[in-house]
Amino acid sequence: MTAPQGDGALAASTGAELAARQQELERRYRVACGSNLDLDLTRGKPSADQLALSDALDGILDGDYIASDGTDTRNYGGLRGIPEARALGAEIMGLRPDQVIAAGNSSLNLMYVTVDTALRYGLNGAAWEGGGPVKALCPVPGYDRHFTLTEALGIGMTAIGMTDAGPDMDRVEALVDSDPSVKCLWCVPKYSNPTGCIYSPDTVRRIARLPERASEGFLVLWDNAYAVHDFDFPPPPLENVLECAAEAGTEDGVVLFGSTSKISFAGAGVGFVAGSPNTLDRLEARMSVMTVGHDKVNQLRHARFLGGRVREQMQAHAARVRPKFDAIERILSESLGGWAPLPGRGREAATS
Repeated sequence: MTAPQGDGALAASTGAELAARQQELERRYRVACGSNLDLDLTRGKPSADQLALSDALDGILDGDYIASDGTDTRNYGGLRGIPEARALGAEIMGLRPDQVIAAGNSSLNLMYVTVDTALRYGLNGAAWEGGGPVKALCPVPGYDRHFTLTEALGIGMTAIGMTDAGPDMDRVEALVDSDPSVKCLWCVPKYSNPTGCIYSPDTVRRIARLPERASEGFLVLWDNAYAVHDFDFPPPPLENVLECAAEAGTEDGVVLFGSTSKISFAGAGVGFVAGSPNTLDRLEARMSVMTVGHDKVNQLRHARFLGGRVREQMQAHAARVRPKFDAIERILSESLGGWAPLPGRGREAATS
């Protein structure tokens, strides 16, 4: 039988050569399996040396559990969080403390509570599910957890393409204008995966105006997960969406999320949700059914550890992470000729 034509060695190989190649690859595979390698390739999982940057959290309270307002953090109550923790969330999210609820360790949990509340009870207007099918606008590529959460609640998803300035706003606005079943837009406005896109000021302003042109109850779900996760200092700016919404009269239609994930301990940090007074009132009412108070001890130790020194902590993270990015980009560039790093990530060291 004549071998398939082609330029590669595989196309010109005989059956015997292919069998020999298979044996060699299987041998190398067995060697790799016997090497007891333990490689965790989970995306976004901090390394041990990054987690060690927050080891001072252990014991930082030294028996002093009293918050600045006199709250004994060991006890029940305080659904909006202690003042220091709300101030920390405001520092991270670029907001005022009164716009922030400090909760438990998971911002994803706060997203679920928010969307479930809007769907079943109404957050900014009537409950979504009362009007028939519900759709979410999902920028793609995007964050898989957003999509999983949306699907789990039975909400349909419409893909929105990404540009260098953020979501394709012409398409977003057209769908919002024409389809009353569209009830929310997911956003990762800074260092959006995988391109590292930062939403432009014009995109942020257009997003902030969406609730005034959409059907009742529309929400902008603003997950600023990487608000302070910079390599370059001073960091690149991002327009304040809540300020833009206040100017447009749409403040009730924007809900923001953040956390100390990849700042302190990944599984033992503090999550934040922010928005208008009406939004916080509705979310607090829903959370009061689920808990009589979040972990205020953890909130206090984070506030004492990070308050006023978030940038210092993030510069220490950058010093550990950036060389790894630079090494990967250098190796890819050398091995895959013509490859270049994606724009918008402050990657000048990889190309110098």
